[in-house]
Amino acid sequence: MQPETAQTREEKRARLTRRALLAGGLAAPAVLLATPVPAASGELVRDVSSYHQALAALVGQHRFALVDIRADWCAVCHRIEREILSHPTVRRNLEHVPLLKVDVTAMDEANRQLLAHLRASGPPTFFVVDAATGAEYDQTRSLGSFSRRNLIRRLAPFSGI
Repeated sequence: MQPETAQTREEKRARLTRRALLAGGLAAPAVLLATPVPAASGELVRDVSSYHQALAALVGQHRFALVDIRADWCAVCHRIEREILSHPTVRRNLEHVPLLKVDVTAMDEANRQLLAHLRASGPPTFFVVDAATGAEYDQTRSLGSFSRRNLIRRLAPFSGI
């Protein structure tokens, strides 16, 4: 075995640096995909108290809200965000029925209490509520994956579009 020279150490360091850059470059898009989009009130809702505060903030401008129960670890949630919520027709509906994002990524006690309060088992769950009372409207709830057309159909009576 030959002794390590300064040139050999420099070559190893360069390989490690390139490897770290490549790994970091591949990880960056995943981090961006996992970044939650803010709720209508500008905050992500994570407990019962912040849920009621977010609803109260909407009351002056909106009669309804679309509750989006999501988590960073939920692959279906990311697909819904990327393929459905970003669609121009859905976005037009969300101008009238703002999105209230409930983040249960941590699944801590506060998240579990909020899920119980909302009568939801976990993400992804969507439903329309009255902004003033928080009451859920019948036949607006979806669990799991759904289509863009399905969401538009459920929002139509509330958005006026």
